[in-house]
Amino acid sequence: MDNTVLYVGGAVATGIGTVGFWFLRSLVARVDANEKELAEFKLEAAKTFVTSGALEKAIDRLSDSINAVFKKLERIDEKLDGKADK
Repeated sequence: MDNTVLYVGGAVATGIGTVGFWFLRSLVARVDANEKELAEFKLEAAKTFVTSGALEKAIDRLSDSINAVFKKLERIDEKLDGKADK
């Protein structure tokens, strides 16, 4: 009778251990897959999206260019006003 309890207890423990191992292995596989997908996303994001520093520099250059155009337009306007006064 004592051995029967040990055998049943061992079988139950083995079954629980097997299910636990299968669950843990499945969980680790999902974590690895998520880490791989995250790494791929980070790489794609680095290729596709611009950093805020680069965006600020581009906006500053565009603003400087627009300001230069307006300065030239003001000079042209002043010259035209000077010609109209004559």
